[in-house]
Amino acid sequence: MRILWIFALIAITLVSPHAAEPILHGNPDAARAIAKADVDFAALAKRDGTANAFRASMDAVDGMIYGGGSQPAVGRDAIYAMMGGDAAARSVLTWYPVEVFAAKAGDMGVSRGRWTSTPKTGAKPISGSYVTVWRKDAGGRWKGLIDIGNADKSP
Repeated sequence: MRILWIFALIAITLVSPHAAEPILHGNPDAARAIAKADVDFAALAKRDGTANAFRASMDAVDGMIYGGGSQPAVGRDAIYAMMGGDAAARSVLTWYPVEVFAAKAGDMGVSRGRWTSTPKTGAKPISGSYVTVWRKDAGGRWKGLIDIGNADKSP
């Protein structure tokens, strides 16, 4: 039994470099579901590319992302275009939630976490923090409503 436990810990560590579970606040079921939606969002980005993941995971009409300008990109098509659209990705964006807050009603919440953008050119990666506001859509699926990220200060 002890050997099984050791193998389980090794497997968890190998699957995710950020094996620690996020800190959950508020409605526990909703907070767990939001954390899962955020992790699934990141896995989709790794598998299908960042632009596709944002298009699929943000609210199709009301979803908005801030970054790279004073005005947010609003809606699925604008977000897809802002994230690079069909162009070949110049970097790989990865992220993970560290804390999740869920409303008592269980229909909205917020995740905050860390991201890293690794250029495919071999240049130095950039990292930072993000906040994503989540809400359930009409089908009961968690969709990003607002996504904001900012880079760490350079040393």
